[in-house]
Amino acid sequence: MPALRRAINLLKAPFVRLGTSYNDIAQKYPMSTGVVTTVIKTSAADLFAQKVVERREEVDWRRHGMFISFGFGYLGCWQYYLYNNLFVRWCKPITALVGHMGSAPVKTFIDQCIHHPLLYFPCFYTLKGLVEGRPIAQSMADYREHLWDNCKALWMIWVPAQMVNFTVVPLHLRIPFVAGVSFAWTVVISCMRGALDTSHPPTEEDTSIMMESAAANTPTTPHAAASGGAAPAAATASLSLPPLMGPATASAEAPDGGAGAAAPAPVGLQQLVVAGDSTDGPSAPLLLR
Repeated sequence: MPALRRAINLLKAPFVRLGTSYNDIAQKYPMSTGVVTTVIKTSAADLFAQKVVERREEVDWRRHGMFISFGFGYLGCWQYYLYNNLFVRWCKPITALVGHMGSAPVKTFIDQCIHHPLLYFPCFYTLKGLVEGRPIAQSMADYREHLWDNCKALWMIWVPAQMVNFTVVPLHLRIPFVAGVSFAWTVVISCMRGALDTSHPPTEEDTSIMMESAAANTPTTPHAAASGGAAPAAATASLSLPPLMGPATASAEAPDGGAGAAAPAPVGLQQLVVAGDSTDGPSAPLLLR
């Protein structure tokens, strides 16, 4: 047993040192650490989507740049200010009276029922529309149409995640915590949806998916009408944020096209999920919250 214990300690020592160093840096430079972590996560998630989910040979660097910009400006800078400054000030009397366990539900409610429905989703749909070259009015129509479905999928993951975040995670690690949960869920959802199933490589039409977050986060817009033939392959992947969760079962794979096809499995990370035009088949979500 002593030998086994020493071997375990030896194996985990590098990770302990890495975690300790990261925590020390985050304590000294909390905002910079959070923003840099979010940018790295956003970049990694989009590269994962393009190379693993979509199996592209060439990276779409224009789209990648859009994701990184969103990760830096909104997911990093804005959310750091919201969670670590505004939320702390707004809930200070509650925290002083009953502690973080008492203020966490209030912060989670503001984040999930006010911040995301009224600010995060409109920003995402607007950015998606700009990348796709669509008018803002159409983007806002899509936002209103899918708002309830998106919120239901969002709450499944991020209500419990944010309760943990606002209760036990220290201020300097809250944005990294969000980034870590988002990226982990992106990979899990991609695997569940068969994105890593190399025995059935998707066609180019089936995988014309994505944009981010963040930014990367959802399903197919209803403007894709059912047609008898395959949709032409897009030169670049379009961004589409259909409902994050459909009323059907949360099956790992959505069946190919057809009028009676089941709704896609819930994809919800308060992050952006990327989905492409899935007229001919299921979209492969990637999430970048």
